[in-house]
Parts: sequence; structure tokens; C-alpha cells
Amino acid sequence: MKLKLKNVFLAYFLVSIAGLLYALVQLGQPCDCLPPLRAAAEQLRQKDLRISQLQADLRRPPPAPAQPPEPEALPTIYVVTPTYARYGLWYAQEMRWTRGVSVWPVGLVGGLRFEGPRVQDGRVVGFHTAWEPNRPFPVDMAGFAVALPLLLAKPNAQFDATAPRGHLESSLLSHLVDPRDLEPRAANCTRVLVWHTRTEKPKMKQEEQLQRQGRGSDPAVEV
Repeated sequence: MKLKLKNVFLAYFLVSIAGLLYALVQLGQPCDCLPPLRAAAEQLRQKDLRISQLQADLRRPPPAPAQPPEPEALPTIYVVTPTYARYGLWYAQEMRWTRGVSVWPVGLVGGLRFEGPRVQDGRVVGFHTAWEPNRPFPVDMAGFAVALPLLLAKPNAQFDATAPRGHLESSLLSHLVDPRDLEPRAANCTRVLVWHTRTEKPKMKQEEQLQRQGRGSDPAVEV
């Protein structure tokens, strides 16, 4: 059986003390070594107890980590991506939170610096556009996304190929949502993350006309 080195030292110490006591008794002299001996033994016992507690703590398995809450399920998104449009890095991050129909501005479209919803207190209250502003949904094809569950719940919602020019978006969205329930994205439609791109200088005739009327695009919105 293996002996702990500490126990060997303790035994050696006790034997030494016993030998000293025996020698003192033989000499006829009184000895008060018993209290220190008891104190030393108690100190060693306390150390053994503490070591045993630490070893038990080390052998005890760690508590199971708390399970993180399951993330809220996000719906699949349906979005039209025209070949003439280019999208910024945060575009997908913005539209992934769509619950119904979300909207955002589109840059360099309709003869303007940008075209898109006007938002007040987190709700769409109108649209900044120059071409046929009375359309039910005067938005660009690259300026909205639809949650797939909503689209599946409205089987009659579809693009009308016979719709007048510029009304194709409205032919779909009119079956899906009321304009007041649109979900503004891109920092309440103050950031442009989508652009119309062409291999020529953008034409800003409508922008110039609206500026003369005092209704130009918000210069604070970077395009």
C-alpha cells in the first residue's frame, strides 16, 4: 500500500516526539510538549479536510449551461431583383425582418436622386416620386419585399401582365397589403441600399423640376 509522503513525515514527527518524551521521563524532568503536539495534529487534520473538499469539487461535474432561448423564426422572403438594380451590403439584413411587405428607397430612379416611401413615426405616410404619384403603390420593383407566408395566404395575388406601364408593382401589392401597413426598412427609409445602374450619366430632369417646386429629394439622404 502506498503511503503519502505527508503521512510518513507525520509518523516520523510523532516517533521523534515520543522519543523525546521518553528521554525526558527518564531524566525525571516534567514535559509540556503534549498541547503543541495536539495542535500540530489538528492543523494537519484541517489541511487534510480542506484538500479532500477541493478534490471533491474538482471531481464534481460542472453545471450544465443554460440553454439559450430559441431565436424567433423568421419567414422566407420573396423579393424581385431586376437585372438593372444593384444592392448594398446591408440589403439582405434589412429585408430579412419582413413580416408582411417591407419597403425602402431606390437610388437614381424615375429621374430623381432616389424614389421611395416617406415615413413619419415609423409608418409610411406617402411616397417621394415624380412619375404618376397617384399610383396605389408608387414604388420601384427593386424597392419592396414580401414575406412568403403572406404571399401563399393570398393565392389571387400576382403580377398583372396587362397592367399599365408603372402599375405592375401595384397590381401585386394591392392584393397583399394596405399602404398604411407597409414596413419601412433602411432606417425608416433614410438610407439608400439599392440603385438603378446604367452605363451613362443619370438623368435628373424630374429632380430638377421638383427642386424648382421646393419638393426635391432630401439632401440628407446619401445616394
